[in-house]
Amino acid sequence: MLLQEALETGRSVHEGWRVRKDGSRFWGSIVMTALHDDKNNVTGFTKMTRDLSERRTAEEKMLSYTLELEAQNKELEQFAYVASHDLQEPLRKIRTFTELVQQNIHDRDFADKYFSKIHASAHRMSELIRSVLTYSKISKDNSLFEPVDLNDILKNVVSDFELLIEEKRAQIIYENLPTVMGISIQLGQLFSNLISNGLKFSNRDPIVKITSRQLSPDEIKLKPTLVLAGYYEICVTDNGIGFEQQYEKKIFNMFQRLHRKEQYAGTGIGLALCKKIVETHHGTIQAKSTLGEGTSFCVTLPAVELP
Repeated sequence: MLLQEALETGRSVHEGWRVRKDGSRFWGSIVMTALHDDKNNVTGFTKMTRDLSERRTAEEKMLSYTLELEAQNKELEQFAYVASHDLQEPLRKIRTFTELVQQNIHDRDFADKYFSKIHASAHRMSELIRSVLTYSKISKDNSLFEPVDLNDILKNVVSDFELLIEEKRAQIIYENLPTVMGISIQLGQLFSNLISNGLKFSNRDPIVKITSRQLSPDEIKLKPTLVLAGYYEICVTDNGIGFEQQYEKKIFNMFQRLHRKEQYAGTGIGLALCKKIVETHHGTIQAKSTLGEGTSFCVTLPAVELP
């Protein structure tokens, strides 16, 4: 092909892998030029090969650095979101309980009760900050995956949203959730966001139900992205405002919103973060919804013991 191109146009250029006499490969650039006699007849060809291995290596390193930088930027976005979202509820509780104590400073029993709540909220904030710092240091270490009891995760999430649940007169219903393999802080963020949506996007007293079941081998085979043998499906179902099913893919995109900020607060990051967390856990996330009738988010997470 290169000879034919040089014959027709006088010159051909190509870059690609080449093999040396010793069998080793190198990235080379060749220039093939047609030679002509006095009557302009082609009498042969010259071929010059340049070894561009160093340039190729430098380009690959640059691409690797770029991809790594993009990954780090995404992690920074996640940490910023944790700071602005996950830490807000414990902080809000501390401020509210402190104001209540100030208003009832002479009632010793009342003050003791809410000082205890303030201490618990501060302890929760400390745990979150420590977990975020740990995750930021070794987020790419597989050893961070460990058995995580989802009942403990939900207990902490419900505690974080204690004030909002009381204000909204909401119910969070769950029982006998499984233990999965995962990163505790990420799973906390996952369910915090899903429950937060159920509390936020509602025009009546919110009811959020969390259920689970183990997927059968046949169900796992139907999901080509699942890479392990054993999975649980956990569904978070609410009675909120819902959305039209055609927007399912859109809601998982970064900064995508289906409602104006004036209607419902939010940044449009929460569900995108959920999707990233689930993918980190080699799982899937899907949303099924009917406008005005609520939404069900179902995630698959790997089981601790494979069948």
